[in-house]
Amino acid sequence: MKKVLLFSILLGFMSVSAFAQLPGRGATISGGAQLAVPRGEYAELYKGTPFGLNAALSMPIFKLPIETGGGFAWNKIGGEGRDVYIADEMGNEQEAELKLNGNAYTYYVHGRLRPFNGDFRPYGEVIAGMRTYSVKSKLLMVTPHGTDTDPLTEVTDRDFVWVTGWAVGLQYRLISGVFLEARFEKLKGDRAQYINPESINISREGAYNYENQQSRTDQLTFSLGLAFSF
Repeated sequence: MKKVLLFSILLGFMSVSAFAQLPGRGATISGGAQLAVPRGEYAELYKGTPFGLNAALSMPIFKLPIETGGGFAWNKIGGEGRDVYIADEMGNEQEAELKLNGNAYTYYVHGRLRPFNGDFRPYGEVIAGMRTYSVKSKLLMVTPHGTDTDPLTEVTDRDFVWVTGWAVGLQYRLISGVFLEARFEKLKGDRAQYINPESINISREGAYNYENQQSRTDQLTFSLGLAFSF
């Protein structure tokens, strides 16, 4: 991280003199699809590559090749339905459905170095922010008319962590003001606690049993989308 910051500062000073005479730069709004790849102990506990969406706003500082802004990302970390059987008031087995839904939301601010303002626009960023994890499970009764919408039982587990990291990206002009954007991030996340979806089970009486797991939340993300420059 220290090497990245030092390189960014040095490149920024070099770019100032070279690009100070360029026409004014405008704001950029970007968004696209994102794939997260867990790393380290997070990858050992969580099996999968959460798909999601991301969006960001970046504002230039005068005519300098330096921008500031922020962004948001959503990744789906779980989602499934299971058929289970519980006892009704008469003690008879009744079919029910257990629905699981997990999401991760990332909110961050960034400092961006974008030295070029032409058709090809590579950039580098330093990032700091937070990520929230939410795993929700609902137990729904199944009737001859379908699945009830009101859950018999609902369990929600939430946690948040601080994240830091860096990103590199490339924007390619498609038409005036519209760019194809590819982006890579390497993020370090603090330790989080969350429900292990695979450990959830329902007793015959409808009681929940599950295990919590803890890990650091480091990950890589790969994004592809569009950027709009104004």
